[in-house]
Amino acid sequence: METWKHFLLSLIIAILMHALYEWKALFILIGGVLIDIDHYVWYIYKYRKFNLIDCYKFYADANTSMNFKPHFGLLHVFHTLEFLLAVAALSFYNEFALLFLVGLIGHYLLDLIWYITVPKCIIADHSIIHWIVKNQIQKV
Repeated sequence: METWKHFLLSLIIAILMHALYEWKALFILIGGVLIDIDHYVWYIYKYRKFNLIDCYKFYADANTSMNFKPHFGLLHVFHTLEFLLAVAALSFYNEFALLFLVGLIGHYLLDLIWYITVPKCIIADHSIIHWIVKNQIQKV
């Protein structure tokens, strides 16, 4: 999913929530957009390169060529069930975490729509535990 779409949805939600939360509604944007930093973290981990432009091309190429094979099994830490559960638990105690969670859920929904319509399958691993277990089994 393209970043501008995440930004637009998060911005709309933040504007709607601004009356209740004022400047704190910015945490919706953080949860909805900036969590994609994990794409860059994965790229660094996988390819040992820090070039942000090459990272962008890596992900953009999959969208234009529809070749998702290099993306199967990747792990974006901020897109995992464990991260969602941690933020959800924090949201009961902290207003900032609650607003972050609102943006995060919007982000996840857009990603789900993208998975259903573009690659028509889940290409990333959405559990840290599953990813670790799966990689341990493959090493044996």
